[in-house]
Amino acid sequence: MAVIKRHAPGTFSWTDLGTTNVASAKKFYTGVFGWKVKDRPMGPGDEKYSLLRVSGKDACALYPMADEQRKAKMPPAWMPYIAVKNADATVRKVRAKGGKVLSKPMDVWDLGRMAIVSDPGGAIIGLWQAGKHRGSAVGDVLGTVAWHDLNTTKTKAASKFYTSVFGWTAQTEDFSGNAYHLFKLGRKNAGGMWPQPMKKMPNSWLTYWEVKSCPRTVTKTKKLGGRVLMGTTPVPGMGRFAVLADPQGAPFGVIEFA
Repeated sequence: MAVIKRHAPGTFSWTDLGTTNVASAKKFYTGVFGWKVKDRPMGPGDEKYSLLRVSGKDACALYPMADEQRKAKMPPAWMPYIAVKNADATVRKVRAKGGKVLSKPMDVWDLGRMAIVSDPGGAIIGLWQAGKHRGSAVGDVLGTVAWHDLNTTKTKAASKFYTSVFGWTAQTEDFSGNAYHLFKLGRKNAGGMWPQPMKKMPNSWLTYWEVKSCPRTVTKTKKLGGRVLMGTTPVPGMGRFAVLADPQGAPFGVIEFA
């Protein structure tokens, strides 16, 4: 287990789920991953931001979708955040490189400053300028975020956008004859992009969590009311992965490392 004290700018730092049914989502994900829940007020009302914890440390979170999100018929979804030095400056880059700003930079008390943007293909991502909340505090253990993949029909535009905005480099890898686009930040892997998008998913980022067994997690997901979008798939030299959806329809991935 790795205790994370800082997320470098340009790396994924946090992930949260906007859902239409908090009670159902809590029951589902605690059942699948064994997470513990710690609720915190989102404001003056009764709504809570539910921190999902591994070994007593924040791993990710979920929250009830706002009325405007529901009215816009936005589907429940996990959204990853990328750490940035300056949210306002990054938003200006996003606009200049063909992205859209969905939520302008705003302070979240003393926890940090955030913005929500989309890339040229419409995939939504958060920007997080850390204050007291640095992001996920634990990794490299079961139940924590292991990877992020971009599912998009606009691979060329996306590659240009992310390398320009976040300083990533892009290269094509070969996995047993299958092409895969890998994003890197310096020498470290930052994320990936599928050359052929899944038709069952919109242009979006997909977050994967580490599990002990993909087949057992798939079985558990179905028993708890979730769906299988892509069954257990081997990746030579890495392990196995699967793409699933919770009872409200939010997609997520799981990885079993070899």
